[in-house]
Amino acid sequence: MSAPITALAPMQDVTDLAFMRTLARIDSLPDLFVTAYFRSTPTTCAIAEANLRCIEENQTGVPILAQLAGSEAAPLMRDAERLLQLPIAGINLNAGCPSPLVNRHGAGAGLLRDLPALRACLQGLRSVVPAGKFSVKCRTGWTTASEFPTILAEIAAAEPDMAMVHGRTRQDLYKPGTVQPETAQLAVNTLNCPVLGNGDITTLQQAHDWLNQVTPAGVMIGRGAVQNPYIFRQLHGGAAPTTDDMRRYFAVLTEETDRILHTKRTQAGHCNRMKKYLAFCYGYFTPEQEYALRRCTNISDMQRILSGVTLSADSDKPVK
Repeated sequence: MSAPITALAPMQDVTDLAFMRTLARIDSLPDLFVTAYFRSTPTTCAIAEANLRCIEENQTGVPILAQLAGSEAAPLMRDAERLLQLPIAGINLNAGCPSPLVNRHGAGAGLLRDLPALRACLQGLRSVVPAGKFSVKCRTGWTTASEFPTILAEIAAAEPDMAMVHGRTRQDLYKPGTVQPETAQLAVNTLNCPVLGNGDITTLQQAHDWLNQVTPAGVMIGRGAVQNPYIFRQLHGGAAPTTDDMRRYFAVLTEETDRILHTKRTQAGHCNRMKKYLAFCYGYFTPEQEYALRRCTNISDMQRILSGVTLSADSDKPVK
């Protein structure tokens, strides 16, 4: 059996070029990146500069998929063909984003409550994306996981080359304790392609549980990787992070966000950008440090606080 695939889950304004470069510099890379979504509509494709930079300036050596979100086949096909001209490993259809703004227009998880639209989007993309380059990321239903077998039938008919299953419904949003790994296992048993499991994988043990019991082909990790970016190193047999590792992570991430933003942002803007990542990491800090970080508007002050991080005895979990 081949080694399990590790993938970084797409998170808008978080798993960006700065974060990808940080993973490369701390030597903890996954096997696969996925961009945040490009929004496709009949009139335009929101070719976001930040997403394009993830593709065009990706010098990490890790293949990257371009993710598309839309509710109509023709715009998705148009934009897939455009993106395939760039140095990407393939196209990923977003059928899982729970954002009300995205869902209001039938995209993301909104496709799961409109099976004819889902079918048209899947089949349309399959018709223009070359073999080996089409994947879909989905949730298990709009309201309940009982919808998933019907959704899976539509996905199976499109013969994707890979599927990523977030084991929650759209109604679950990101509520703790709502992930149902058995739904991802149903996808493994139904689809004739690798299935990556996704959802609340925040520790090495949880990742191993998914690989051993649910999705042996691989796992996709988002928030857990921002909290512990060394989880990919660990999944490839490397050591758990030390306090010095985490201090290096925050230092490198600060440098890389500055590299991306320094010509456009004030110091307060740089701090606010860092807070998008730190939102998943405050558990490493004392209450006083967290309070200061949340209110910080000076990047030098933020760096000083970040350099004081200390891991707990169980280095797989935050202090709190």
